[in-house]
Amino acid sequence: MPAAQALPCRRSKRALPYGAAWGCVDWPEDTDLPRDQLRQTYRRASHMIGVMPIGTLPGDTRQKAAVFWSMPRDAHSRWVQNRVDAWKGQATALWPEFAPFLRDITAPDQMTMARYAHGTLRRPYGDGSVFIGDAAHRASPQLEQGANMALLDAKALAMALRCAPMDQALPLYAKARRWHVWVYQMTSAAFTPQYQSNSRILPILRDYALFPLSRIPPAPQFLTGLVRGDILPSIRLKRDVRARQHQPDDGHDGGKGRKPTGKPDAPQPVVCRR
Repeated sequence: MPAAQALPCRRSKRALPYGAAWGCVDWPEDTDLPRDQLRQTYRRASHMIGVMPIGTLPGDTRQKAAVFWSMPRDAHSRWVQNRVDAWKGQATALWPEFAPFLRDITAPDQMTMARYAHGTLRRPYGDGSVFIGDAAHRASPQLEQGANMALLDAKALAMALRCAPMDQALPLYAKARRWHVWVYQMTSAAFTPQYQSNSRILPILRDYALFPLSRIPPAPQFLTGLVRGDILPSIRLKRDVRARQHQPDDGHDGGKGRKPTGKPDAPQPVVCRR
């Protein structure tokens, strides 16, 4: 049984209609794609293909790339049954520059299906256990913030543990991250259908309204700050060095946890007294 199911911290979860098949290949020498940028190509929102540089493995100097192909979550078995060559033809017809990355893929089992969902644990901790990252709050990868969100969780947890004993630190950690997690969950839910869905209207809105607007200042600076965590306070936990040691703010929830459904309370900073 998964750990999250064994603890009294049930998750609100909504499965998304689309996922993607992912694989790892050597970066080909005969490509002009940049080795420091994620590149994706779309046909409406029902077809998406991408290449993401992922560095090198320990002891290996060859650059690696993650490749992915979007598909409905229930379409993987049909994709496996079809010939790989047929899929390669479809992929390269959509994006000819993708062809060199497909050279080493010869069987469907070289690609792993990922099925996406939105969901947040109602309480991301239990007796002697705590959840961070996707284990605490899963989302579509369209905002490309999964690793960053996990690092912010780890930072908030470390800060809380420095400020309070264990039984008080875990509720502090949960409260410190609640608002930021909620905002990114809502943002992901709003943007994902523009990139993975059967809609014909949303891709038009994406390409002819949102994309041009995103290139007009101050939109680029705002979007960069949003994904970087500079626009919204990512950790609502502050320290008051003048106060007594190890006494959390009277306003925290005492470890009872809250349901993530609906809009959370307005973000009040958790004051870590020491």
